[in-house]
Amino acid sequence: MRGVALALGGGGVRGYAHLGVLAVLEEAGVPIRALAGSSAGALAAAAWAFGHKDPWKIHQAVFDEEVAQLRRAGNLKLLARLFAAFRRPSLMDPSRVEEGLKRLFGEARLEDSPIPLAIQAADLLTGEGVVLRRGPVWKAVLASAAIPGLFPPVLWEGRLLVDGDVAEKVPVRAAKALFPKVVAVDVSNPPPKEPPRTALEAALLAGEASRRRLKDLALKEADLVLVLNPPFPIDTFDHEKLPLVYQLGQKRAQERLKEIQALARFRPQDLLRLPRGRPRPA
Repeated sequence: MRGVALALGGGGVRGYAHLGVLAVLEEAGVPIRALAGSSAGALAAAAWAFGHKDPWKIHQAVFDEEVAQLRRAGNLKLLARLFAAFRRPSLMDPSRVEEGLKRLFGEARLEDSPIPLAIQAADLLTGEGVVLRRGPVWKAVLASAAIPGLFPPVLWEGRLLVDGDVAEKVPVRAAKALFPKVVAVDVSNPPPKEPPRTALEAALLAGEASRRRLKDLALKEADLVLVLNPPFPIDTFDHEKLPLVYQLGQKRAQERLKEIQALARFRPQDLLRLPRGRPRPA
């Protein structure tokens, strides 16, 4: 069967690059057979699957009010300092994002997606990756993007779910379970070049280093990897960079388009790799 599955990784505003990648593949006629997404990649995967392909409209529907709140609070480093100072489960009220996701997806459910769709989350208590395949789309995306400390965990069938990046930043295995040929899209910032200045920064960098190692292990299982490689670090909440990251996504897809087209061509041996039934949904 011709086509590819895409595994779309997390990265805040850098996740809009996924829509640029998908736009290039659609224009080139590359069949998208399945989508798996984590965190920002979960929003991009679900939005594309249900026909929402304009990054500006998605941003306006989901994040306009939340971005204003984040700007008032300051950048992520300031938020981290506030988190250390206040004793509460999370810094942000998720209601604005929840309302935005409900506006975007309405009553849509994962199992009704026009193409196979998997949303990667993580169990807060065990660290186990949880792949969501059924249930309300808005709630699955909210769970997958629930950054620990910043947003509260989402209760899902008795489990507390948080940001999918905790378990697998680029959900290659979830994509592989849906279709054998996987293009992974990594929108991570490059590793920092300067040492941490404070104990808090050191702790944050240690967590990021751990997630980076897990990500690199997952990427080895992909058939092809697109790396955003921005010209400079782009902050998770710097939504003014939306046009830049979207264009970068388009550019990276164009650079590797011939390779993706070759991967998408049918090969008889791929029949042996097709998944035997769907993965067990959470």
